[in-house]
This record gives sequence, structure tokens and C-alpha cells, in this order.
Amino acid sequence: MRRNLGRRDLVSVAGTLLVVATGLGLIMMPQIVGADWPGWTSLMLLVAVLVVPAAWVLIGLSAGTAKVARWIAVLAVGAVLVRLVWSTYDAGPAVLVAVLPLLAILVLVSAALAYLWPRATTREIQEIARRNGWRVVEPSAVRLPVLPLPVGRSWSVRNVVETPDGLAFEVRWLQWRGPLCRPRRMSVFVATLPVALPAVEVRPGGLARSDLTLESTEFNRSFDVIGEDARYLTAVLHPRTMQALLDARPVSLVIAGTALVLYADHALTTESLTRGVTALSRIDVPRHVLDDWGYAAPQPGHGVRVTGGRFDRSTGAALLRMTTLATGLLGLTLFTCLAAAATEPGFNPPHSVGRLLTGGAVLVAIAAGCALVRRVHSRAA
Repeated sequence: MRRNLGRRDLVSVAGTLLVVATGLGLIMMPQIVGADWPGWTSLMLLVAVLVVPAAWVLIGLSAGTAKVARWIAVLAVGAVLVRLVWSTYDAGPAVLVAVLPLLAILVLVSAALAYLWPRATTREIQEIARRNGWRVVEPSAVRLPVLPLPVGRSWSVRNVVETPDGLAFEVRWLQWRGPLCRPRRMSVFVATLPVALPAVEVRPGGLARSDLTLESTEFNRSFDVIGEDARYLTAVLHPRTMQALLDARPVSLVIAGTALVLYADHALTTESLTRGVTALSRIDVPRHVLDDWGYAAPQPGHGVRVTGGRFDRSTGAALLRMTTLATGLLGLTLFTCLAAAATEPGFNPPHSVGRLLTGGAVLVAIAAGCALVRRVHSRAA
């Protein structure tokens, strides 16, 4: 307990120091590049007080982030956007060029919040749930085992529907590939088994790396089966289950512990909800499988938890994320401020342009190094 408190204190102190250093660097940027922009100091003070702390929250955004933290981030982004528009309108195009990194961060933050915000259930899902006698519930109200889902680190759950056969919901996350990201959605259908079973995975493919060949040629062409015990896999994938999976294509089946999960890489719509719930009701684990391979498992926890894409909350990871954001923001702002000042008549920087460019390059290199180190640690974990 004391060690955890010490780590939290370290992150808190380091975060405060980084906020102060980043804010001072942004405030002093016009003097560094030899420019005089009215309103810059007050704008950067607002950035240091609101945007940078909000960014600390957003780089830690995950399913466990409190709603109040999300609202604080929204208010901070909105306040700075209003002030930014006012400042650029009042000061001219040079300031607009200078604050391009800040604008880019605000746009990315706004897009991430809009996509990952845990909104209420859509009207169409509510209507089909009402017609079928199903119940719409909050994600925090469900009790589920840890689900083996291949999702990213920052994910959110919405459209949670409880049916007699299990739960259905949609998972959203952003899949990053370097500086680019791709929005992802997944429809998930979960049933809880009375006992835990060994892991088995059935996913669309067809003899790519399947650990088992079954009697159904169509099933072998359509799915890969991943598991260790051939006798257990054959017992789980009996003809009725194979036909249910064939009728629900493209869908994946995963059994891990007490979780029996069907998922597909598309949004949860009324059609996919009906099809997925029907497939889940047809998946039948025989009684002899539960008796022969079942074992005791811990009680399910509250809310939705996944094994894939766990968010690293360690002290080192938090400090690396903070340092990456702070140094990257300072370096890019230095470059854009230098470019903006160069467009003004009588440009005469107090320092040589080479030294300014070198300083900016060093800051960007530090940010890139931190990002690469973080990526290596993520892969190792």
C-alpha cells in the first residue's frame, strides 16, 4: 500500500512539474523566437491550466476513467477552443500558424472524446429490445468474467442488452498504427458457463493454422480452430454448434474460463443483434464436457473487463506518456512559432535560427524516443 501511494505521489509531483515547465515554455515562446503577439500570454496560461492537465486525463483514457474526468476534459477543450478562436481573430494569421500544434491536439482530443464517449443506448436497439422482452442495462451493472476480446487499450462499451441467453453489447476503440488511427467496432455476445473450461478459439479463416480438422468440410474451409486438446475441441464443436457458427458467419467463438463469447468486427445494429443472440442461444456446451473438463472459477466481477489491450497504469508508463506529450508539444510549437515569426516584417530572432531549430529537434527527438520506449515495453508486456 505504501509503495502504491509513493508511486502515485511521484506521478502527481512529476505531472505538476511537467505542467509548470510546459506552461512556462509555451508562455515564453514569442520571446524565444523574437515575436510580439498580443494575447499570447493569457492564451498559453489557459493552456497550461486547462489543456495540459486535461491531456494528462486523456492519455490515460480507458474504460475505467471516471465520467467526471471526461467532463473536465470536455470543458477544458471547449474553453480553450473559444479562447483560441478569439485570439487568432484578434491577432491575425501569424498566431494561427503558431498555434497549429495546439489546434491539432484539440481536434484529436475532440474526435477521441466524441468516438469513445459512453453514450446511452441507441433508439433502434432500445426498440428491438422492448419488442423482444429484453432489458437494456448499464455497463457497470452487469456481472461478467474477464472476456478474451482482441480490443485496443482505450475502449468503451455501449448498447448493453440483457437477454435470456446472455448479454449483447458493442465495444469501440481506436486502433493506432504509429501516428495514424482507425476507428474500430465490435459486436459481442456473452454467456456465462456454470464452470470454467480450457481455452478454445474458433475464428474465421480456413486451414490457416487450425489445430483441428473436423468432419464438416464447409466448417474446415470457413474457420480455424485453436486449442490444445483435440478430444476436448471435438467434444465442444459438435454438429449443432458447428452449424450455428456457419449460419452466423463471419463470427468468432472464444471460450476461456466461464466466459463463452461470440464476437464479430462490425457495429451492433438491430440485424446483427438479432443474429448474434440467435447464434448464442444455439451454442450448446454438452453436459459431459462440463463434467469432464470443468473446474472451479472465481466469481464474476462488476462491469465489463477484457484481457486484450490492457491499459498500462504503471508509474513508468504514466511518466513516459506525460513526457512524450510535453516535449512533443513544446518542440512542435517552437517550430510553428518560428515559422509564424518569419512571416512578419523585420524578423530578427534573439537566437540564431540554427539554435532554435536544433532545440526544437531535440525536443521532438525526446518525444519520439519516449514513444518508442513505451511501444517496446507494450510489446514486451
